[in-house]
Amino acid sequence: MPTSRSQAAWLSFASSLLATACPFCSRRGASSLRRFSFEGREYRLPANREPDHAHGELRERPWKVIASGADAAGGAYVSAEFNFAEHPDMLAYFPHTACFRFTYRLKDGTLSLSGEIANHSGQTMPLSLGFHPYFAFAKGEASRVRVVIPAAAEWPLSADGYAAAEPAPSPLTAALQEGTLVTELPNYPGGSQMLSIEPGPQTCELQYEARGTKLVYDMGDKFPIHVLFTAPWAEAVSLEPYTSIMNVFNEPFSPEISGAQGLAAGESFKFNWSIHIEPLQ
Repeated sequence: MPTSRSQAAWLSFASSLLATACPFCSRRGASSLRRFSFEGREYRLPANREPDHAHGELRERPWKVIASGADAAGGAYVSAEFNFAEHPDMLAYFPHTACFRFTYRLKDGTLSLSGEIANHSGQTMPLSLGFHPYFAFAKGEASRVRVVIPAAAEWPLSADGYAAAEPAPSPLTAALQEGTLVTELPNYPGGSQMLSIEPGPQTCELQYEARGTKLVYDMGDKFPIHVLFTAPWAEAVSLEPYTSIMNVFNEPFSPEISGAQGLAAGESFKFNWSIHIEPLQ
């Protein structure tokens, strides 16, 4: 059984590699963007990274380890919980006693996450969940790293990175379906592209041609939006599955394309995804 110190280190590693953005994906900058309405209720978010409210606060708050272990059948795992009921300062601006339970597992070279978000409050809560895993490559290797994403449509973005119009197929979506090199990605402001993904269980790949390997990211079927981000401060690319577009509750687009959704009182949202490496054929 892992020690308490190794449990904390394991969870810290998983949380930093796979940063959790919830209950709000992306940043909300000006005070007007840190405010939104949902089912007739107004929410006012504090600035957690001046002047923005960025990605919620779950990735920066302590989680409670509730189980851990390792065996031949199940691999090594750690389960952690974050309960809003234990954080009055967060309930002040997000008044829903939601409970998050995540289990990270490492088995036979596959890192997986199974998660559940339970709404224990008496009202439907707004839900927007995303992840920000960064995948590094060596200096000078970008011209031999290929990105494959099952992108159905691209969202035009405004100068500040929010959706400017409904998504449509584009040269970028066609290139990503076939696989395009990191050095051939558009040089958009902020380094982000926001995409709608083909329906159903989907898989993204990063193909490292110089190494003869590929990283396979099985995202499941709960993340219809994908943000592709090339970090200007690092030799890395981020493949970011989201349940909704950025700033979704302030946007005019229909829930069918934006991913806007609520989690009813007493209901749960469950998801699974995994990452592994395999030879490049």
